[in-house]
Amino acid sequence: MPDLPLAHNDVSEKQEQLIAKIKEKGGHAGNVTLRLELGWDEETYWPIRDRLVDSGLLELGRGRGGSVSLVTQVPPVQPNTESASSSSPPISVQRISEGELYDPVAEVLRKQWARDLRFRSHVVEVTARQGRRDTGGTWTRPDIVTAALRVFPHVPGKFFDLITFEIKPFDGIDVTAVFEALSHRRAATQAYVWLHVPAGEESNDDLIALLKRIEEEASRHGVGMIVGADPSDYSSWDLRLRAARFEPDPESLNEFIAQQLSGLARDELAQWFR
Repeated sequence: MPDLPLAHNDVSEKQEQLIAKIKEKGGHAGNVTLRLELGWDEETYWPIRDRLVDSGLLELGRGRGGSVSLVTQVPPVQPNTESASSSSPPISVQRISEGELYDPVAEVLRKQWARDLRFRSHVVEVTARQGRRDTGGTWTRPDIVTAALRVFPHVPGKFFDLITFEIKPFDGIDVTAVFEALSHRRAATQAYVWLHVPAGEESNDDLIALLKRIEEEASRHGVGMIVGADPSDYSSWDLRLRAARFEPDPESLNEFIAQQLSGLARDELAQWFR
């Protein structure tokens, strides 16, 4: 369990506060909501949450910014998804290009997302900007790659993950994103599509139908799906599907790391297993 800069009594009290808050929410709540309503900073919230997960009292869930549920027989209360947007004035949406999404998405992956997934060590690199360098052919170059090391309190050993992300701007959302992500999984443990849907656009009927089709296709192939309104705000990221984990051929994985990651990243990975 993570070390906490708190006395034992303080830790126990805060664990009780967090559980009480989740019960107040019906047994299920988002990380962002819990942290804000409790008035805790991130350095307090995450270690307390992780201790409760390790103790088997909470389980991780999906949703914007990640979520947790009490491990009980009481079904969690689903958030009210009814929107009042139909009576609201139209919102002017600023279009963001794919290239403009890379850095803010990578920064959130590096910080809040990695913390939510409890990585022991991790490296995040934007791999889309490699010019004409040979990376193996069509659809073999992900937009962003995360290499991560995880350990679990009740399972011996270290676990290595190589996670790819295919980023799509609002005007580039298409079901082919799933097949691009799928092509990366030949040498990655998990693959995701990250789709930008600006606030104010999520109630569009055509878009809803398209996202449903993409989600169905992604689910069929074990590809993860994240829909984000603001690439730099983790609380706006909606995890629609968690990617299935696969064990790629070690030789393909090694070749992928050599082709896609920088020398600095490869050096850091080597340190993890020395």
